[in-house]
Amino acid sequence: MTPRSRLPAALCAWLLLVCGCARQSAPVATATPTPTPTPAVADPLNGVMVAPAAVRHRIAAVMIDNYPDARPQSGLYDADVVYEVEAEGGITRYMALYLGDAPAIVGPVRSARTYFVDLARPYDPFFAHAGQNDDTIEQLAALRGAGFSDMDEIQHTPEAFWRDDSRDMPHNLYTGIARMRKVGPSYGYADRPYQGDEFAFAPASATSSDPADVVASFWLEYDVHFVWDGAAYQRFIDGQAQHDRDDDRPYRVRDIIAVWIPARVLDAIGDLSMDVYGRFPAVLVRDGRATPGLWDAQGPATLPQLNDEAGAPLALTPGQIYVEVMPQGSSFSVGKQVWSH
Repeated sequence: MTPRSRLPAALCAWLLLVCGCARQSAPVATATPTPTPTPAVADPLNGVMVAPAAVRHRIAAVMIDNYPDARPQSGLYDADVVYEVEAEGGITRYMALYLGDAPAIVGPVRSARTYFVDLARPYDPFFAHAGQNDDTIEQLAALRGAGFSDMDEIQHTPEAFWRDDSRDMPHNLYTGIARMRKVGPSYGYADRPYQGDEFAFAPASATSSDPADVVASFWLEYDVHFVWDGAAYQRFIDGQAQHDRDDDRPYRVRDIIAVWIPARVLDAIGDLSMDVYGRFPAVLVRDGRATPGLWDAQGPATLPQLNDEAGAPLALTPGQIYVEVMPQGSSFSVGKQVWSH
């Protein structure tokens, strides 16, 4: 066979190969699936949008030490709401409330007072502490009998706590929110969702053009400074920005509430008595602006309401809330504005 007779056959084979490959390799267009949005609900404590699973749990309230040897603390960054109140001798203590986040380490945990128990009761929480002063013993015993979820490291739920040997006692006791939720039901404390009242919330408004620093001045020259960082307030104590022990991120507070609740000294140690139920003067700092109002705490079954001086609810911006319970005669300032009662 001559070369001329082989050429058409080779050409035909090449054409068949090309056509076959073209048929096999033609791409098929596929539609990009639309991502399913992650569902979210409002945290009833501070209005932040969270996963629905978060609000199926019981609120946790933890008594946290604020003595200088206890700083930096753990878990305050993730708290939804933090109450700061004097314990004795001019030293404050925190009651931190958790629902949206569940930090694994919270503390150092310290003892309770009657007024901290009363502040906690409207939230129906797991209430974590390490002992209490004498006048709180009978109060807690009666409340436990009525179903209050008292988690006391010393007498009732030691499994919910542990000691950190790298710190000195008594500033080394810790708990974790998931740990509280696990231990509580074994003592008859159900992990159930919060069904109570809420603060009023609204989206952030236009921030003041020049947000002023905020200073809460307690007794014995103990001052807390809040410094605006462009989107929230950072907390400072003794000139140092506050942050968690194992986390350098500064605390970023969205709303600050100052409320003046009268107290009286019980003994030489400086233990206090404070009736937290009633109507008290207050100031809300929101979006860099201060608004005087009233803190209306009707009783243990009702969350306090924050209203303006005409009685209309004051809306908070969703985010971390600090409630500064000020002693009578103490001052709260926002820039050049100063309040004292």
